[in-house]
Amino acid sequence: MKSNLYFIFLFSFAFLFMQCSEDKLMEAVTPKSHVENFRVSSDNLYRGVYLDSLKYIVGNEQLENNMLAWCQYNNFKTLTCYDLYTLLAYSSGYSKMAAFIRKARTQYGIETITACMASAGAFTGLVNNYNASRTDPIEKFNYSNLELEWWNKASTFKNYIKQLQGIKAWGDSQNPRIPTEEYMGWFKNPNNQDSTQAAGLVENSDRIMVHAYQTIPSLSYMKDRLKWIGKAAQAQNKVMPIILLFSAEQAYSFNYFTLNSFDQTFNMILNQYDLSSFPGKENLEIIGYQIFAQSDARQAQPMTVQ
Repeated sequence: MKSNLYFIFLFSFAFLFMQCSEDKLMEAVTPKSHVENFRVSSDNLYRGVYLDSLKYIVGNEQLENNMLAWCQYNNFKTLTCYDLYTLLAYSSGYSKMAAFIRKARTQYGIETITACMASAGAFTGLVNNYNASRTDPIEKFNYSNLELEWWNKASTFKNYIKQLQGIKAWGDSQNPRIPTEEYMGWFKNPNNQDSTQAAGLVENSDRIMVHAYQTIPSLSYMKDRLKWIGKAAQAQNKVMPIILLFSAEQAYSFNYFTLNSFDQTFNMILNQYDLSSFPGKENLEIIGYQIFAQSDARQAQPMTVQ
């Protein structure tokens, strides 16, 4: 009887040991979902759009409502505003801009209103004067975007960094602080200064937009630029937020966007990114995407009635 009990005990112990080992093995080989994929479905995913032709829209209630309804339909949370040289030229235009920003935030779910300008002086002048005139923060710009295409010879890179530093200094002095971002194309003009130029962008901005202006967007088109930004961030002990920038213009992804949603396009690139390997990748964080610009994007992806 004792020997039988001893045998049963040994058999049970062996069975439990094998079961635990099997569970551990299964845990080791079972694929895990990519952490990055959770960002795609998260409410925290950055979705932004450039608002072109804004000088013709602000102040026209129907045009404003149509555009903002489309933005809400596509779950955009950030609006990047062009035409501010016109809209903010005179204080008499402030009330129209303030009403538009208020409406976007209170009725259409917009969280960030970004001022897009080409110089530090435009922020310390026009944008600053407008913001200072508003007593309610809900009517103010709360992000700065520098668009000055040094790679296309709109400026030297030396001057570009000077402008970026000026915008950052202005934003840092605001209460609450106004962060700084920029859109970048290529590391050239001059050539062979990829590392130096990437370091300047990383040092002086809170996030960077990297464009994929193609007929069909792909990671391979952006990978080299991401590598340089990542290496610069690594050298500065930073993790750099990156926004993927797609163009809905006819010359680029317009036809593609007639068949594929903005989210689908971002997910495609993010999946490619998850499978990629390059120096500096661990110092980058892909936070979402931006669309250029609303006029073409609304034609490629019109709002449909449910």
